[in-house]
Amino acid sequence: NSINLGRLPTRAGLVGGVLLVLCIVAGLRNSQDFFRSYLIAFLFWIGVTLGCLALLMTQYLAGGRWSVVVRRILEAATRTLPLMALAVLPLVGGMRVLYAWSRPGETDPLILAKRFYLNSGFYIGRLVFYFAVWFLLTYLLDKWSKSLDRSFDVSTWVWMQNWCAAGLLLYGLTITFASIDWVMSLEPHWFSTIYGLIFMVSEALTAMAFIITMLVWLSGREPLRSVVTPSHFQDLGGFLLTFVMLWAYLDFSQFLIIWGGNLSDEIPWYVRRMRGGWGWIGVGLIVVSFFLPFFLLLFRYVKRRRGALLAVAGIVLAMRLVDMYWMVLPAFGGGIHITWMNVALPFGLGGIWFAYFGRQLEKLPILPVNDPRMKGEAEHAVEHG
Repeated sequence: NSINLGRLPTRAGLVGGVLLVLCIVAGLRNSQDFFRSYLIAFLFWIGVTLGCLALLMTQYLAGGRWSVVVRRILEAATRTLPLMALAVLPLVGGMRVLYAWSRPGETDPLILAKRFYLNSGFYIGRLVFYFAVWFLLTYLLDKWSKSLDRSFDVSTWVWMQNWCAAGLLLYGLTITFASIDWVMSLEPHWFSTIYGLIFMVSEALTAMAFIITMLVWLSGREPLRSVVTPSHFQDLGGFLLTFVMLWAYLDFSQFLIIWGGNLSDEIPWYVRRMRGGWGWIGVGLIVVSFFLPFFLLLFRYVKRRRGALLAVAGIVLAMRLVDMYWMVLPAFGGGIHITWMNVALPFGLGGIWFAYFGRQLEKLPILPVNDPRMKGEAEHAVEHG
């Protein structure tokens, strides 16, 4: 049975389109503010898309019953990749506004020393390669999923699991270099060997919070209403807690190594994020993005109650966006100064993304048809519901 979202995707797309048009018009007068805001919006929504791609491959390898009720949500999110491929084009157009290394006449000796990697032609070539890999992974997963819906075949299932293992390696490789290109190269004097891993975990955290939000909303409708149980939310809440802890651990490890090691080339990255009000944002990230969800998700009650888990997932999603502001905007210098475009563009692109996602979600049955784990859902509901 398919889910009917009614006119919500259309309305989301209209609101998003209006916000995007307003920002484009304003961007004609202030291109710097537009492209900086657009980068934040793109990073957040590509994070949801690719995070869901990684979780989709993970659920084929993990094999838990929890994955059955969220697979269609994950698949619909990955099928927004064509939209994000179009959405990346403005970043190519605004390359010289965002990245100092792309501007002609650059005399910084360190940037010139990295010219082999940091140049416009190679940047675009890598971008094409990243999306080609992601499109391949999405296409294969979608093709095999539809094949299993028609007729379950053990050999196809095993083949998918093997490919997902390789796919996760490809995802890790591409997103590491993409994070360097999109964010780290905003400040070409700074580098961190753990940055790509932080970016991967951040995307997984964003995606997990998103699918929990969607499942809570959709679980009030049939056929999910009779399938989704508190134990499903408990499993997903446990994963959310894991990603929260892993993100905090990696972020703190990066800070500890750089700050404690007194690395003069890397410390300025943190100094810029401790001045002019950005330090308070950093403190807020520590408290609201880690300590608060960590404390709440320790309780079984919170993880099993839809409303409580939805509130935690909402907090995590909001703080993921704040984290994007904290990573991107201080790179351009100055104190904290949030403009209306900084806020409007993520919601504008998000409205269009959600409209596309919603239509993809309506195309297929909300539950996999021939998944062998579906046979155990009734027992699962009785035993753990």
